[in-house]
Amino acid sequence: MNKQEFLRKLRHSISGLPETEKQELLADYEEHFQNAMADGKTEEEVALALGNPSQIGRSIEIEGLLSDEQPQGRGRRILRALFASTSLGFFNVLFIVGPYAVLVGGMIGLWAGAASLALSGVGAILTLIVAPLFPGIIYTGGINIALVVFASIGVSALGVLAVIGMWKLTKLFLEMTRRYVQFNLRIVKGETE
Repeated sequence: MNKQEFLRKLRHSISGLPETEKQELLADYEEHFQNAMADGKTEEEVALALGNPSQIGRSIEIEGLLSDEQPQGRGRRILRALFASTSLGFFNVLFIVGPYAVLVGGMIGLWAGAASLALSGVGAILTLIVAPLFPGIIYTGGINIALVVFASIGVSALGVLAVIGMWKLTKLFLEMTRRYVQFNLRIVKGETE
């Protein structure tokens, strides 16, 4: 592949970038070609050394999604970066997306359980308050009211702790996702550090 073909493919792969960034990036790669050719390399050798222009464009897109300069929410950017990185290889599609979807489903289930636990204590107390208003509909069966109140407070407190734990677990999950995407990006770029 010669210089013109490489730059054309690179231009196509970064078509989603703003025009100023596109021009700056293309100028950088043009300079790579000029410097290498000044050292006696051919256009084909330079293009081969630089790598696949389509993968370079995808890598730049992923780096943009992971940067802190994006206006979108961090979790959303990390998820978009993860799904953008899956297009970089068959391995990711086959072995990462499925387990990742299972983990996301598990996180949703844990969030639902934590919220249900916190709300069930509140519901029990509300039942005690509303029961005298609807004696034919809600039957409390002569239960010890103090026991229900304290048990409800305990269950709600446990639910609040579960929600706090889920908040921390979600932050850890998103951070691990971000690290995996960066690791994947380094592999695709051929970096060994």
